[in-house]
Amino acid sequence: MDNLGITRRSFVKATAIAGVSAAAFGLAGCAPTTAGTLAATGGFKPGTYTAASQGKFGPVNIEATFSESALESIVIGEHEETKFISDRALTEIPAAIVEHQSLDIDTITGATLSSMAVLNAAAECVKQAGASDLSGTYEPAAPSSAVENLSGDVVIVGAGASGMVAAVNAARLGAQKVIVLEKSCTIGGNALVSGGYLEYVNAPESIRETMTESYRRELADQLAQAREAMPEESYRRLMADYEAWEASGSDAVFDSRELHALQYVLQGEGTWEEMIALANNVDALDQWLVSSGFQFKELCGIVGYSWPRWASPQEGTCGQGYFMFYQGYIAENDYPIEIYLNTPAHELIMEDGTVVGVEAIGADGTTYQVRGEKGVVLATGGFSGNPDMLREYNTLWPFTESSAIPTTNAFGHTGDGITMGLAAGGTVAAMDVQMPFPFADCQNSTDETTVGDDIDCVIVNKNGERFMNEVLDRFTMTEHIMEQPDEVMFMISDADTCRVNGEVNRYGHNLQRLIDQGQLYRADTIEELGEMIGCGGTALAATIERYNEIARTGEDPDFGRTTFSEESPIENPPFYASPRTWAMHITVGGLVADINDGYKVLDESGAPIPGLRAIGETILTSCGIGVQGEGFAVAQALFGENAAD
Repeated sequence: MDNLGITRRSFVKATAIAGVSAAAFGLAGCAPTTAGTLAATGGFKPGTYTAASQGKFGPVNIEATFSESALESIVIGEHEETKFISDRALTEIPAAIVEHQSLDIDTITGATLSSMAVLNAAAECVKQAGASDLSGTYEPAAPSSAVENLSGDVVIVGAGASGMVAAVNAARLGAQKVIVLEKSCTIGGNALVSGGYLEYVNAPESIRETMTESYRRELADQLAQAREAMPEESYRRLMADYEAWEASGSDAVFDSRELHALQYVLQGEGTWEEMIALANNVDALDQWLVSSGFQFKELCGIVGYSWPRWASPQEGTCGQGYFMFYQGYIAENDYPIEIYLNTPAHELIMEDGTVVGVEAIGADGTTYQVRGEKGVVLATGGFSGNPDMLREYNTLWPFTESSAIPTTNAFGHTGDGITMGLAAGGTVAAMDVQMPFPFADCQNSTDETTVGDDIDCVIVNKNGERFMNEVLDRFTMTEHIMEQPDEVMFMISDADTCRVNGEVNRYGHNLQRLIDQGQLYRADTIEELGEMIGCGGTALAATIERYNEIARTGEDPDFGRTTFSEESPIENPPFYASPRTWAMHITVGGLVADINDGYKVLDESGAPIPGLRAIGETILTSCGIGVQGEGFAVAQALFGENAAD
């Protein structure tokens, strides 16, 4: 059961969609504006008109059909908006316009740009039909003062990566009713706008990269540091796995849970205890996913994490494939999961020092008092979308009170779970460890417009100069980018490293549209590309020639890069320049929770707060798509064989 409430002036029920086509892909272009004087309102020139208006990633095309007296239907045509996030805007906004014969419809919370694109395109069609506006009006109902009491086995706050896995696994393990409260208009959270990359340590050799000499050197350096960085027993397991891999004669990249944790420790991500727990949880998640029929693409390295253990879903783009799978899995098994969308929680309900539930407000104003027999799991994400909170805790970055802080995050990541946890007596740590994403789009701060391999590319500034090791950690890369002219860089790639599939990038966005919108440059020569990005052909050609020499030898005396592959040299046309900058991406700090005791939230004395657990970016050191492993683990703690009564 979904509560499909939307925060806007008109509450559109599902039945309002009747008579409106939801989607018809393949339409393009705009019809010419109808000549003549526009009617005041209400009288139209019958016919079908097309128009387009800019959404988040490009034009959203619509086809609107009018009779003499009314707008009869709106069909959504070609667009590149993000699946899940835009879905309701592209169905319910057209439905609301037709039902009320009005353009005075509020946007859907969490899908504002997609909503505005439909409204603006519809307004253009109204003009083409010879009118200045639609004839209808709509007066929103007064906010509801109703209070509704709900109860379930557990209440999960947040339907992103960790929250959805927690809900699915809880139901799989026997929970009779799981209630999920979500602030936004859809499930998925930040996973929908990420690359969707999940660590897959025990992947089959068929999807692993080949073990190159540069990987061998990197691994040898890490193994040399291992004895001092990890417990002796863990070190012995790591070396036993490594020796078994060597003896096997495999040419696929070596990996293990211990190596996974070791690399994170060496990179300063957290303690050994935290990192091995993460590795174990993700490994358990991977095994369940694959055993349930989920399929991954080939492994690769990603921004800031060059070891090629990262896999994304075979289906969908970005992280959408996970939620396509979870939706299908829930339906197939008829799991008792109730998801309330656009229903933000704002306060934990406590009785005698125990968290027994949470209060939330629905889109229509209804107050929900939601109780969980086993308490509450906070999975609301971090606070990368809350500039005030970022500034409050910041000690690393040159933020000012007036400067904008761009973010890659989807709507809603404003620290709500952290705030509620603190109010219940919890404590936080490392709140100043705020991780930017150094490869964000200069126009809309997303990763989805990227052209170029995260690892096999060369990065230059606006002068066409290479200025850093391209496979450093994200913090260091961001520091370097902030020092460049206009804080802008270009990812330079070629036919071998562009990660282009036909005429779309790896996330399905049309290359020509990216070029037309100034988000990508493409040329047949490096010199021509240099002229396009403004640094001059000679300057860029000299930089690429030097980089190619370094990439072929695998030795980088200029910036110390150690990871290269056979495809690293940039030499086969066409050549691409993808302009990027930094944007706030992950907040590493959060509530302190006991990862070895079911993710119970701890108070200042270190004691667990009864009834309260937290996972994902809401807690300390946890981040990325890998938080799905914590969702899997917390459900095991609550409903597994060893769960406490």
